[in-house]
Amino acid sequence: MADTMPVANAPENDRSVRPSSLGQRRVAELLNQSGFEIAAAVVVCLALAFAYLLFSTPKYTASARILLDPTGLQIVGTDLATPGGRDTNSIEAESQVYVITSGDVLAGVIAKEKLDTNRYFGTRPRGLLSSVLVGLGVLSPIEPHMMALRELERAVTVSRNANSFVITINVQTEDRDTSARIANAITDVYLQDQARAQAETARRTAAALDARLGALQLRLHEAEERYETYRRENGIVIVNGQPLLEQQARDSAGFVSVAEQKVTELRSALEQIRKAGGGDLDNLPEAFRGGSLETLKNRYAAARQAETNISALLGPRHPDMVTAASQTAEARQLLTQAIQSAIQSTVADLDRARSTAAGLKLRLGTTTRELDASNEASVKLRELGRDVEASRRIYEAFLNRSRELTERERLDASNARVISRATRPIDPNGPPALLIIFASIILGLGLGVTWAWVRGQFLGPAAAIRKQ
Repeated sequence: MADTMPVANAPENDRSVRPSSLGQRRVAELLNQSGFEIAAAVVVCLALAFAYLLFSTPKYTASARILLDPTGLQIVGTDLATPGGRDTNSIEAESQVYVITSGDVLAGVIAKEKLDTNRYFGTRPRGLLSSVLVGLGVLSPIEPHMMALRELERAVTVSRNANSFVITINVQTEDRDTSARIANAITDVYLQDQARAQAETARRTAAALDARLGALQLRLHEAEERYETYRRENGIVIVNGQPLLEQQARDSAGFVSVAEQKVTELRSALEQIRKAGGGDLDNLPEAFRGGSLETLKNRYAAARQAETNISALLGPRHPDMVTAASQTAEARQLLTQAIQSAIQSTVADLDRARSTAAGLKLRLGTTTRELDASNEASVKLRELGRDVEASRRIYEAFLNRSRELTERERLDASNARVISRATRPIDPNGPPALLIIFASIILGLGLGVTWAWVRGQFLGPAAAIRKQ
């Protein structure tokens, strides 16, 4: 019994070990049987990778950046356009993306860089099928300029960040230097095109204003002729921009007011002098104070004071008292004569002032009647004068604006500038060569192992066992 027990248990041990090692053995068998296919897949993938690296044409991308300022620079007093809001400026900046890739800018780049003779653009060889079709007459040959334009459109991409006014210009070609040179040429041609467009806009506007200036000048001349003809026909004299009768009436009114004021002053002075002649010497007019009349008044007052002082000490028959009385009488007589003379002089001045005021009133009345008679003509003349001034202001505004725009043609008001010029790119586009080789090895191994598994499952002994 002891000898048969191990023999009886051996198959059970084999069954317990077989499931855990069967998968490993099958994988090892598959790898041993398909090692050649796996190696072949890796070699094929490596060959394809090397073929791609050897025969594919590398592409180099150069980038330049332009900062736009949609508001521009306001050089002259009133520029062609006023700055807009943020939304308007964003739309303007987005429009410049399409301007940069427009036919005019790209045509300027082709002419500047002679791309119609460049082997990457204008003289780029066509494909085999296209060459055969052209030879058969199915397709027409493309001109070098059109070919260069088509290839340049394909090589250029322009983008703008939605939150900035910076535009990025990318150029992708098969040559490092060509990519950088074309990117810089696009920025230069674009800036020149913007300056030329603004100058052209100013030139067209100035030409339109010049064409209008002739009509405005003729209109002003006709208005001046109507004004002068009407003025001559109605005998209206203009002095310092106003009718002479109006100035005369205004001046006469001022003269009459001054003359009446002088009459009033002389009448008041005459009353005061007459009161002074009646004994009220303290009411002398201001005009007579400080003169001979004031001196005589002071002399008379001093004589009276001396007489009063002597009379308090001496009798009326005393010689000193007689002398003092005689001096007082003499001073009084001289003062009275001076007052009478002043009265006569003031009366004469008052008469002349009244006569002058009457004459001025008469002249004012005559002028007023003449002004009333010509009032309708004056109103019509003022209307014609306003028409002349309005026509002159419009003509001068157009003339000044035309001169500003003429000078504006010589100025560059664009505020766009290059903030980053394109430099010669170092690496080509796409992944590095080592990454491509490593990826091809991984791909070859994956394809080989997959083929080995598929063959083991559907074409090998396992497939035959499953069929049985």
